[in-house]
Amino acid sequence: MKKVYDAVATTGKYTDREGKEKNRYLTVGAVFVNERNQYSLKLEALPLGAEFSGWINFYEPKQRGEPKPEKPAAATANDDFQDTDIPF
Repeated sequence: MKKVYDAVATTGKYTDREGKEKNRYLTVGAVFVNERNQYSLKLEALPLGAEFSGWINFYEPKQRGEPKPEKPAAATANDDFQDTDIPF
Protein backbone atom coordinates (compact mmCIF):
# COMPACT_ATOMS: atom_id res chain seq x y z
CA MET A 1 0.00 0.00 0.00
CA LYS A 2 1.16 3.49 -0.79
CA LYS A 3 0.36 6.62 1.21
CA VAL A 4 -1.34 9.17 -1.05
CA TYR A 5 -2.86 11.75 1.32
CA ASP A 6 -2.58 13.10 4.85
CA ALA A 7 -5.94 13.31 6.66
CA VAL A 8 -6.17 16.71 8.39
CA ALA A 9 -8.90 18.25 10.57
CA THR A 10 -9.36 21.85 11.70
CA THR A 11 -9.62 21.70 15.49
CA GLY A 12 -9.88 25.34 16.49
CA LYS A 13 -8.34 28.78 16.14
CA TYR A 14 -5.45 30.66 17.73
CA THR A 15 -3.90 34.12 17.55
CA ASP A 16 -0.32 34.36 16.31
CA ARG A 17 2.34 36.79 17.54
CA GLU A 18 1.24 39.45 15.05
CA GLY A 19 -2.34 39.27 16.34
CA LYS A 20 -3.73 37.40 13.32
CA GLU A 21 -6.32 34.69 13.94
CA LYS A 22 -5.38 31.38 12.32
CA ASN A 23 -6.80 27.86 12.17
CA ARG A 24 -5.29 25.09 14.27
CA TYR A 25 -4.85 21.81 12.35
CA LEU A 26 -4.39 18.22 13.48
CA THR A 27 -3.18 15.42 11.22
CA VAL A 28 -5.54 12.61 12.18
CA GLY A 29 -4.35 9.88 9.82
CA ALA A 30 -3.50 8.98 6.26
CA VAL A 31 -5.12 7.68 3.08
CA PHE A 32 -3.53 4.71 1.33
CA VAL A 33 -4.12 3.08 -2.06
CA ASN A 34 -3.43 -0.58 -2.84
CA GLU A 35 -2.48 -2.37 -6.05
CA ARG A 36 -6.19 -2.73 -7.00
CA ASN A 37 -6.64 1.06 -6.76
CA GLN A 38 -8.76 0.79 -3.59
CA TYR A 39 -8.45 3.57 -1.02
CA SER A 40 -8.26 3.08 2.75
CA LEU A 41 -8.27 5.62 5.57
CA LYS A 42 -6.12 4.87 8.64
CA LEU A 43 -7.17 7.07 11.57
CA GLU A 44 -4.58 7.67 14.27
CA ALA A 45 -6.46 10.37 16.22
CA LEU A 46 -10.06 11.47 16.67
CA PRO A 47 -10.58 15.26 16.70
CA LEU A 48 -13.39 15.37 19.25
CA GLY A 49 -14.58 18.58 20.83
CA ALA A 50 -16.75 21.61 20.25
CA GLU A 51 -14.40 23.12 17.65
CA PHE A 52 -14.36 20.06 15.34
CA SER A 53 -16.78 20.60 12.43
CA GLY A 54 -16.93 16.95 11.36
CA TRP A 55 -14.91 17.52 8.19
CA ILE A 56 -11.57 15.85 7.46
CA ASN A 57 -9.60 17.16 4.49
CA PHE A 58 -7.04 15.25 2.43
CA TYR A 59 -3.78 16.84 1.33
CA GLU A 60 -0.86 15.44 -0.58
CA PRO A 61 1.87 14.54 1.91
CA LYS A 62 4.59 17.14 2.26
CA GLN A 63 7.94 16.02 0.96
CA ARG A 64 10.49 15.83 3.69
CA GLY A 65 13.39 18.14 3.00
CA GLU A 66 17.02 17.47 3.58
CA PRO A 67 17.85 16.60 7.15
CA LYS A 68 18.38 19.56 9.44
CA PRO A 69 22.01 20.32 10.16
CA GLU A 70 23.21 18.93 13.43
CA LYS A 71 23.47 21.30 16.34
CA PRO A 72 27.02 22.35 17.15
CA ALA A 73 28.68 20.18 19.73
CA ALA A 74 28.45 21.41 23.29
CA ALA A 75 31.37 23.48 24.48
CA THR A 76 34.05 21.33 26.00
CA ALA A 77 35.20 21.94 29.52
CA ASN A 78 38.19 24.21 29.99
CA ASP A 79 41.29 22.09 30.48
CA ASP A 80 42.49 24.45 33.23
CA PHE A 81 39.40 23.77 35.38
CA GLN A 82 40.01 21.54 38.37
CA ASP A 83 37.29 19.91 40.42
CA THR A 84 39.20 20.88 43.50
CA ASP A 85 38.43 24.57 42.79
CA ILE A 86 34.79 24.03 43.88
CA PRO A 87 34.42 25.07 47.54
CA PHE A 88 31.79 22.44 48.45
